[in-house]
Amino acid sequence: MGEDYKGTSLGSFKDKASSEDIDALIRETLEESKKVESAPKKEEKAAGFKATPISIEPRSAPRPAAPKKAIPAPQEGQAEEVGYEATFRSYKPGDIVKGTVVKVDPSGVLVDINYKSDGFIPPAELSDRSFNNINELIKVGDKIDVLIEKLEDKEGYIVLSKRKADYEKKWRTAFEAYKSRHPIEATVTSAVKGGLVVDYNGIRGFIPASQVSKETEEPIESFVGKTIPIKIIEINRRQGKVVMSHKMAAGEKQRVDSHKIFDELEVGQVRHGSVTSIKNFGAFVDIGGVEGLIHLTELSWKRVNHPSDLLKVGQELDVFILGVDKEARKVALGLKELEPDPWVKAMEIYKPGDIVKAKIARFVKFGAFAELEGNLEGLIHISEISDKPITKPEDVIAVGDVVDVKVLKVIPEEQKIGLSIKEAKKDAERKELKEFKQTEEKKSVTIGDAIKEKEKSSAAKASEDKQNKSQ
Repeated sequence: MGEDYKGTSLGSFKDKASSEDIDALIRETLEESKKVESAPKKEEKAAGFKATPISIEPRSAPRPAAPKKAIPAPQEGQAEEVGYEATFRSYKPGDIVKGTVVKVDPSGVLVDINYKSDGFIPPAELSDRSFNNINELIKVGDKIDVLIEKLEDKEGYIVLSKRKADYEKKWRTAFEAYKSRHPIEATVTSAVKGGLVVDYNGIRGFIPASQVSKETEEPIESFVGKTIPIKIIEINRRQGKVVMSHKMAAGEKQRVDSHKIFDELEVGQVRHGSVTSIKNFGAFVDIGGVEGLIHLTELSWKRVNHPSDLLKVGQELDVFILGVDKEARKVALGLKELEPDPWVKAMEIYKPGDIVKAKIARFVKFGAFAELEGNLEGLIHISEISDKPITKPEDVIAVGDVVDVKVLKVIPEEQKIGLSIKEAKKDAERKELKEFKQTEEKKSVTIGDAIKEKEKSSAAKASEDKQNKSQ
């Protein structure tokens, strides 16, 4: 057998007895040993009863031995050993397998993993988070992933861990995300000097400050508590190190979102957005991952000198979709389209010859624009500002001045109203002159009547005096 067993040497007996004597001695010895084994102990005979072993109960009831599962009989022509092996899968410690919960009680959870005996999960191996009742986490019939720690304990159960299986799966998922470079989402738990600490499915990760996508003035602390897109750029499970990038994921997510939004955009829609930048020719507005342009002429029904007169970066507003170019990936937006077109009723409000009030809004080389009631605007040409020749409108008027103007023309289809300060003044002068003449005429008639009345009164008095003298 390859093992060095040492026993009684029979060589010393050969000089004293024959081999028959030796065989008889061996048989006699065996018979005596059988009698000793079968005989009751002296203490038991003396006491007159059979000794009973003392049973010491443990503090908690031990788990019953694992019942062996019934093995189906092998099919005809199939060897018994082959049938047995085909019935159950082959597992080893460290494997993560799927199982069905068959029993839940305070001592743990039994799980059927399609093996010759059920697996057992101790309460401490159910979850990393604390719980008061096992039923809060799991119930009979649940399909779960478990990690095999030991193929058989002293009760015959397979020792399992759901907690370690979950943790293993998280790392595998993280590693797959790292290899594929797919964006995932993580929750920011805190901000530190060098960046952000995040939680990804229970795995702690770090985003360096240089990899955080944010506005220049935006504090890094503003991300705490938010769920943000990230990409894993470095992973080391042995050191428990996971480095992530917010910038890379945010940029990719924005591209994906923009494709989706472009497919949904249609002319005539109203979208909510925020102003991202302001240029001389208009303002750019983010409408959910896609930037569109509100041209200067589409900001208001009034003429606007610069977009900053109406808008500021970060301002939220509704915009009207004027056009969508999916090939060039451009979107034209409008702001004034969300308000009634004042030019529709311009002819009803203003007619040539009307004298109205206007507020000087801004100057141009060829004149000045003035605001009118009804959200309209008119142009006062430089030649219509003063009777005297001028080179600059601001030599005569100032922005903010409220002046009387005469409506010269109204062209709604061209969104034009011609105004004149000069003609308004002339009309005012003509009116004043007319009123003066009328006043003067009234004054001259009154004096003549007064003289006549005075002469008549004087004549009456002289006649009366004459009569008094004659008497």
